Amino acid sequence: MDGRGQGVIFDLVAAQSPSYRGRGIARYSSDFVRAMVAHHPDLVAAVVLHPELEPPEGLEDLAEWLTSAPPWGTASVLHISSAFEPEVPVRTFWPREAAAHGLLTAVTLYDLIPELFPGWYLEDPGLRRRWRCCREVVRVADHVFTLSESARRDAIGVLGLPSERVTVIGNAPAPSFRPAESHQAAFEIAKAGVEDLEEGFIVYLGAFNPRKNVDGLVKAYASLPRDLIEAHQLVVVGEAPPLTRNHYLVMAKELGIDGRLLIPGFVPDTTLVSLYQSAALSVYPSLYEGFGLPLVESMACGAPTIGGDNSSLVEILPREARFEAEDPGAIAEAITKAFTDDAFRARLLALTKREPPTWAEVADRAAGVFEEMVHGASRRPRRWRARPQLALVGLPDDLASALATLASCDSFALPAGDDSEAGTSAEPMGAPDGALGRTGGDTGPALAGLLPWRTFDKLDPWRGGYDAVVLRPAGLEGEGLKALERLAATRHTRIVALTSDTRQKNEQRALSKLRRAGAEVLEAGGPPAETARMVAEAIAKSPSLAARRARPE
Repeated sequence: MDGRGQGVIFDLVAAQSPSYRGRGIARYSSDFVRAMVAHHPDLVAAVVLHPELEPPEGLEDLAEWLTSAPPWGTASVLHISSAFEPEVPVRTFWPREAAAHGLLTAVTLYDLIPELFPGWYLEDPGLRRRWRCCREVVRVADHVFTLSESARRDAIGVLGLPSERVTVIGNAPAPSFRPAESHQAAFEIAKAGVEDLEEGFIVYLGAFNPRKNVDGLVKAYASLPRDLIEAHQLVVVGEAPPLTRNHYLVMAKELGIDGRLLIPGFVPDTTLVSLYQSAALSVYPSLYEGFGLPLVESMACGAPTIGGDNSSLVEILPREARFEAEDPGAIAEAITKAFTDDAFRARLLALTKREPPTWAEVADRAAGVFEEMVHGASRRPRRWRARPQLALVGLPDDLASALATLASCDSFALPAGDDSEAGTSAEPMGAPDGALGRTGGDTGPALAGLLPWRTFDKLDPWRGGYDAVVLRPAGLEGEGLKALERLAATRHTRIVALTSDTRQKNEQRALSKLRRAGAEVLEAGGPPAETARMVAEAIAKSPSLAARRARPE
C-alpha cells in the first residue's frame, strides 16, 4: 500500500490481542478505525496489522488500508489502539520505526481498573511488571483518548497526566443495535440462539471476573419474590469456561433457582441484538467500568436498563436507574421496582428513546485532536530523540562523564578470552586500569558499573537502538576485538573509534581491522569536554543508524 501523505497510522493490536480478541476493546478499536476511514479519510495514512499475531476477522471493508509496512516516513502520528497488552511486547505496537521518524503518539486508554483493583488483577509479579511497563507507554504518549469522563479523571489522578493531554472521545453502539421492528420476531431469533429461553427474561452481558459482580447479580435474583423468578429467567451472556459455568449452575441450585439461570456462553452479534430487543430488563451490576457499552447497546435496542451507581455508569444512566452494586439487596430492589412500578418502568422505557451516541461524533472528536497533532508535528524538527543513546567501550572516566552530559550512556566491558561469551571466568576488558573496582558475579568477575558485553543485544532494542558504540581501540584484542568487528560488519549499529596521533602499534592494528569492518574513526586528542562535543556533533550531523534502517526504501 502506498502512503497517503501526512496523517495518522492506526495500530490495530487490540483487535489481534490474545487478551482482547472477540471482546469489547477489540470491537471498539475496529469500529473506531472504520469511523475514521468513513468520516475523516484524509487523516488516515494506514491501518497496521501485525503478521506475528493472528489476524482478526471481519475487516474486509478496511482491506485497502491494511498493511504490515506502514509509511513511517510520511506519517505524523501513531495511534495505539491499546497500550495495556501484557501478552504482546511493547515494541510490537510502539515500534522503533515510529520513534525513529519522530511520530507523535496518541493512545486510547479504556480504563485503569487493574491499577484500582490490584488484588484482583496484579497479584502475579510478572504480570504486574508487564502492566507497569505498558502504563509508561500511556504516561509518555503525546495525547491520550478516553471513552468517559470517569476514565479521564483516573488518567489525570492516578497516572498524573496533564489535563490538556487527555480528551474524552466517547463510544457508540454499532448501527445493528437498534429497536426491533417486531418484538416477537426478535424473540424467535434470540430463542434460536439460546436454548430454553422464555419470554420476559432478564439479560446481562459481560465477563465473569469479580469486578463484573455476577455473583452479586445471581444472589440478588435469587432473593426476588418467587412470582418474579418464575416469570423472568436470568440470562447471563458471556464467554464461560466449563468450570465457571459449573460454578454458577451449582450456585443457582444452592440458592433455589435451579433451571431459572441460563448461561449460553458467547453469542454472535445477531443473537445478542435480538436478546436486547426482546428482553424485559437489562441489568448491569458492574463495580467499575471504563465506559459501559452494554448499557448503551441495550438501550439502543429498546431494553429498559438499570446499572451500578459508580464510575462511568453514572454518565449513562440517571440516578433512579442506578443501584448500589456492592449490595445484592439493592440490586434485587431495583429489579423488583422495574417490574412492579409502572411509572418507573415507563421512565426506563423513555430512556431508550434517546438518540444514542454515534461513531461520527466519536470520529469528529478524535479528528480534532489528530489535526492539531499533525499540524504540530509539521512544525517541529524530525529527530530520533532529544539525546543520543550511546554504548561506551574502553573510555576513561573523565571522557565517559563528559559524554554523559550530552547523551544517555551505557558502559560495557568486552570479553577478553575465547570462552568468555559463554559465561566463563575470563577477564573482561574495556575499562582503563584502576578506573573502576571489581565485584563478583554469577558469570565470573565483572567491573563495577560496567555491563557485560553479552547483554548488548538485549539492551539495544530496549534502548530503542543505540545511536553509536563509542570506543578507544587501545588494548582491544582477542574476542573483544572480534565482537566489535562482527558488530561493525553487520552495519546494524554505528561504531565510532576515537584515536589520536600517539596511537600504539596494537592500537593501529585494532583500528585497521575496525575500519575495514566499517567503523568510523575520529581523531580525538583534546580534553574530555572537547572530545565529547566532537562526538555529539558527529552523531548529530548524520542520521542515526536506527533512523536509517527504519526508513522505507
